[in-house]
Amino acid sequence: MSLSCTAALTTCLLLLLQVCVAQDVIGASHYRGAPPIQYSTLSGPSFVNSSSSSEVRVVAGATAILTCAIRNIHNQTVSWLRGRDIRLLTIGSATYTTDKRFVSSNPQQGHEWILKIHYVRMSDGGKYLCQVSTTPPKTLYVDLKVHEAVATVSPGNEVHVQTGSLLELVCRVEGCPTPAMLSWSRDARQMQDTVPNAYEIDTGKGPRPVAELTMKKSPATGQDSGIYTCTSTCTPPINVTVHVLRGEELAAMQHHNRGSSSTRERGTMAMVFLGTTVLQLLMSLWWHWLPWADDTDGSA
Repeated sequence: MSLSCTAALTTCLLLLLQVCVAQDVIGASHYRGAPPIQYSTLSGPSFVNSSSSSEVRVVAGATAILTCAIRNIHNQTVSWLRGRDIRLLTIGSATYTTDKRFVSSNPQQGHEWILKIHYVRMSDGGKYLCQVSTTPPKTLYVDLKVHEAVATVSPGNEVHVQTGSLLELVCRVEGCPTPAMLSWSRDARQMQDTVPNAYEIDTGKGPRPVAELTMKKSPATGQDSGIYTCTSTCTPPINVTVHVLRGEELAAMQHHNRGSSSTRERGTMAMVFLGTTVLQLLMSLWWHWLPWADDTDGSA
């Protein structure tokens, strides 16, 4: 047999041997029902976030979303606990508290385990534990910071303007997540003459959102008198009573207010004078009742 024929036969035998080995491996894997080996299965569960703690800030009344990302969870379970009393809240997607505001989910069976707290309260603030059922358990701490949004109106809750002048009301909400959805309304009808504004302020603990909504009416007429209401998604409604007055009515009201202020000031001064006089009288009586006051009289 020639050398070339021998080489060709050897190559064919090697190829046949490789096919047989591959079929044996595939058949064995199929027989065992084992999935293809992944390198990630060689390690246990671990948190995606390398830090052992995280922080979530939310405004009271909103929904707090606490996220715990875990890789290589395998057949372990994930639990959420409240830190201050180690109260078990959820295991997997099941809730173990009577407070139905707490809901756990694992979207799309992925690596994120989420705890939602609906209508969050100031008392909900504090540490929460995301715990994996390894031995010993692995724990990620989430610090929930709850703050109240603050709403104010200017120039005040009661406004007096003169007929024909500019009526301008500003509603300001601080600490409400975007969008705050501010609105001015009167008699349950939303006002359209409004100008929105949004920005952030630095409180030293991170940026704090601020939303403003300005309502303008010019020229103001008597028909603009009434109660206006500012609402947002984070704060209770605030009412502003508007009085649109004629020039002489506004002047008379201001004069009355100044007179009332002067009367209050005079009354305050009279009370201070009376209090001082009574105090001096009591000090004089106290001095004469002292023991040495009698000795001084006897020696004289």
